[in-house]
Amino acid sequence: MKKNILLFVFVCFVNLLLGSSIFGQTAPPTPNPQFLYYCLNEPAVPLVATPSGGGTLRWYAAATGGTFSTTAPTPPTATAATGTPGSSPLTYYVTQVIGGVESTPRTEIYVYVNQKLDLFCQTITPNSIKFDFANTGQSSFTYSYTVDGGTPVTGTHTAPSNFTVLGLNEGQTVVFTLTAVGAKTCVTPETTSCRTTCSPANIKTPDFPAIAPFCSGSVTPILAPTSPNGITGTWSPVIINNTTSGSYVFTPNPTLFPCATTQTLNVTVTPLVTPTFTGIPATVCQNATAPILPTSSSNATPITGTWSPPVVSTTVSGPTPYTFTPNPGQCVSSPTTVVTITVNPNITPTFTQVPAICSGAALSALPTTSNNSFTGTWSPALNNTATTTYTFTPTAGQCATTATMIITVTPNATPTFTVVSPICTGTPLAPLPTISNNGYTGTWSPALNNTATTTYTFTPTAGQCATTANLTITVNPLRTPTFTTIPATVCENDPVLVLPTSSSDIPAITGAWSPATVDTSVLGPNDYVFTPNPGQCAATITQSITVSSSNTLVDVNWTVTEAFAKNQIVTINATAAGDYLYQLDDGPFQESPIFENVSLGPHSITVQDKNGCSLPITRNNVLVVNYPKFFTPNNDGYNDTWNIFALQDQSSSKILIFDRYGKLLKEIFPNGSGWDGTYIGQPMPANDYWFSIEYTEQDIPKKFKSHFSLKR
Repeated sequence: MKKNILLFVFVCFVNLLLGSSIFGQTAPPTPNPQFLYYCLNEPAVPLVATPSGGGTLRWYAAATGGTFSTTAPTPPTATAATGTPGSSPLTYYVTQVIGGVESTPRTEIYVYVNQKLDLFCQTITPNSIKFDFANTGQSSFTYSYTVDGGTPVTGTHTAPSNFTVLGLNEGQTVVFTLTAVGAKTCVTPETTSCRTTCSPANIKTPDFPAIAPFCSGSVTPILAPTSPNGITGTWSPVIINNTTSGSYVFTPNPTLFPCATTQTLNVTVTPLVTPTFTGIPATVCQNATAPILPTSSSNATPITGTWSPPVVSTTVSGPTPYTFTPNPGQCVSSPTTVVTITVNPNITPTFTQVPAICSGAALSALPTTSNNSFTGTWSPALNNTATTTYTFTPTAGQCATTATMIITVTPNATPTFTVVSPICTGTPLAPLPTISNNGYTGTWSPALNNTATTTYTFTPTAGQCATTANLTITVNPLRTPTFTTIPATVCENDPVLVLPTSSSDIPAITGAWSPATVDTSVLGPNDYVFTPNPGQCAATITQSITVSSSNTLVDVNWTVTEAFAKNQIVTINATAAGDYLYQLDDGPFQESPIFENVSLGPHSITVQDKNGCSLPITRNNVLVVNYPKFFTPNNDGYNDTWNIFALQDQSSSKILIFDRYGKLLKEIFPNGSGWDGTYIGQPMPANDYWFSIEYTEQDIPKKFKSHFSLKR
């Protein structure tokens, strides 16, 4: 059994005002509870009990034990709580305290939450209908029912929780009302209706034809009270609404046709549509390609029709209305729709003229929006080197013509200047002109320089369409005259020397000397100044000429380091003092009188006056005594024997040769042929060999020992 719960809250009101004696020192009598009823989920209020004067209430959840609360509880109503008094699951207890003494026993308060009836048809047959309902906590009811709207039948009912109406025919409708009897007034009466079933053979279905869709606002068809197959009845709604789609239900007469079914007709009312044309532009440009007028609108359900005039003309500027007439049979809001197309005249974009520029000057990008607000692009690309005509092509759809602009590019001229003649180093330079010969103003850089050839750049003042110009000023360096024919020294009492007036340079530098001649009778140096003639870029020079004494070189002698020294040095001494050059053998003359590392043997020395004022003196037989460090006795004609030939003039000199063990191998003499590297006719091996020599140096007898190498 289906149970929709209706709550009754039974509140036992405890009368605590029965007399103060019940709250004295003895337990009060048990009060008789009273009950209130709440429905399921009905808002509840806190429980109420009235204490005696001076008493305070204590609330408990159980008859004994537990803790109390001084706040009255509010019973829950979300769950049904039924039963007889004293057995309810929702039971509360209350006492009062006076003078510190609590009343006993605790007084019960019962809370009942009852179910609603929840009346419904449980079992339906062709001849009966069984109604079911909830009777928990409720056992007494009254009922009333009608059959097909006839005379009501009434009565009372206790148990069970159902009631069956018998004696019915097929297709009859019973309207049944059930009311709970008693104080539980929150259980409201309930009514339901059910219809007995019909056997399949007796079921009839109305056969009204479907109603075709029609346009909103059209004259609607009339709903007939009798179907084509003869079933009478009523319609709901009775009249078809001609503006809104809806469903219309035909209910057969239950008395005449108890087993006839209802029929529902769904009526579609097509709303009126205003044709729209999203593809037709509101404006077009004059002489542009005309848009085609579509014969179907842009609506979700296109409207077809015709246009008048049928073709758009763009030859004449101004607005033109075009009327669209829908084809018959379409739900449109108006018999015609007018679309106005305005033909806009083509306008020439205007731009601020770009002033003429100089070739190479920067050109700002041309504006892509004209002064009269047309956008577009320019061609060709900007050219800052030649006068060019540029064409502005408007972006499509702007009703604008192309426009042109000529940007004049003035060629750059080269400023001209009078060439500045070459100058000599240090010659003053006049400022360069700031206005060219052809009228351009500007500045020069770098600053003037009269010490070096320099190229100067003329930068024209901005806005003159002129290029830079270069001017090179040649600065010739001062030439220093040279006189290769003038000696630095002349000899005493030589003929008077007349100084030349032309230098040895090519080309020669001419000028004059002061003094013009050299007096050779005056010994010592003297300065002579040569002043070049003007216009030659030549410097004045001073040349010193020394008059040297004649015949100062009288004699030459020399010294040599002792024989067999590692570094043989020859030192030359000339008398008297003078400025001399020294020579060893046929070598070059040098200013130093000392010659080092001189080879062994005889040499010659020569001394000459550097200035040629004395005759040179040569001395021979300068003897350097030393010994060969090695020899190669291989009969090739070179170094085949070993000897100290520098002492060949000392016939008394003697040389002894030993091997490294001190064995005497040979005795030779400086004026002899020397040692050939043999011993008793046999070649000696390559090795070091020792020797000793006895000789005389500056009349002093001396002896020297050393060694040499034999190489094979």
